[in-house]
Amino acid sequence: MADVHDVAAAVLDATGPESPMKLQKLLYYTQAWHLAKYDRPLFTARIEAWRRGPVVPEVYHRHRGQTEVCSWEEGDPRGLTDRERSVVRDVVERYGGFSRHELSDMAHAEEPWRAARGDLPETVPSSEPLSNRVMARYFRRLTSPPADAFADAVASVRLEGLEVPEDTRATMRAVAAGELTMDEAIAREIEALRRS
Repeated sequence: MADVHDVAAAVLDATGPESPMKLQKLLYYTQAWHLAKYDRPLFTARIEAWRRGPVVPEVYHRHRGQTEVCSWEEGDPRGLTDRERSVVRDVVERYGGFSRHELSDMAHAEEPWRAARGDLPETVPSSEPLSNRVMARYFRRLTSPPADAFADAVASVRLEGLEVPEDTRATMRAVAAGELTMDEAIAREIEALRRS
């Protein structure tokens, strides 16, 4: 397993100087995508559900108070395996063009951060850890074939003790099969709500 400081150094090696907030979000995404692809964490450092999104406190305490992080002296990108470097590269390619605020907004909308915070308002501090299991499941669904993603979503709802109505499942299957666009599916669901 990689050292989080080597991962931070690899991220900055790939991106150049970054804001501390953006570095934190890129660390979150490297962990999430490694979990999704390989079903094991990239690093052991804890990720917490802070107000501005996921944060690795171990890294935060080293860059606290800085407005820009140019390099990460505590780590060495050469400490990563080829596979680990590949995940960092993929994450930087996918997310590196977003601003720190866009990445924060994205993380706030995703299940791992929301699940860790529960009903806590966004303005309230939290040190709750993000679940590796939730990160793996959520990000794996993003790359699953539509039929598998549909089955996983229905199973997740059932784990919560709820049921997905048959008409909603039919709509979801139609989207997965490419028979309906997402906009058409939403319009169909709104119409069903109006009739009920």
